[in-house]
Amino acid sequence: MKREFLSDPRAAKEKMRSSIRATLRALSPAFRAEASLVICELAAQLPAFTQADCVAFFAPLPSEPTIHPLIEEAWAQHKRVVLPRMIQNGSHPQLEWRAVTDWSEVVEPGPFGLREPDHTVCPLVNLRELTCAFIPGIAFDHEGFRLGRGGGFYDCFLSQVPATLPRIGLMFSCQKVSIVPRELHDQSLPIVITEEGPIVFTTLSS
Repeated sequence: MKREFLSDPRAAKEKMRSSIRATLRALSPAFRAEASLVICELAAQLPAFTQADCVAFFAPLPSEPTIHPLIEEAWAQHKRVVLPRMIQNGSHPQLEWRAVTDWSEVVEPGPFGLREPDHTVCPLVNLRELTCAFIPGIAFDHEGFRLGRGGGFYDCFLSQVPATLPRIGLMFSCQKVSIVPRELHDQSLPIVITEEGPIVFTTLSS
């Protein structure tokens, strides 16, 4: 299917981010907590998760689903839990992945004010070692294209990993839009899980 591009996608993205963030801020704490738990439970049932031994997670923003129960489930199943550090290498944003074994190792503030793995304690993990990856986002559309936080870190990451790596978006159902403004570097997700259930897409990002 042909991609739909806008004449000024960056401006359209910022407008959409502002709109979705307002929607997310309006969610009640009770709904956010309950929906986050459902998302974690659904994600934990995916074969991509149950069969994985090295799982990449993300540190959620306050507006995003709380995925701490899913991370703790991975630890309980003796999986290798991997979290990112955001490295701004000039104009090329990169995610540096580190293995963590306990919340006490997630202490450093990153570019978005997120807690990141302590690089003096947590060992570096090569992308080839990942067997499953959970991805954050501001919005997603009917083809699985995601609107990121704006730093380009995850688009860069998704362009580097093998197409066979399970890549699973975790978002609330209110984050679904008709179409995400797209640029050539934007990446799609094969599956997004919301509190309403998994949504599987067939569109590839290339």
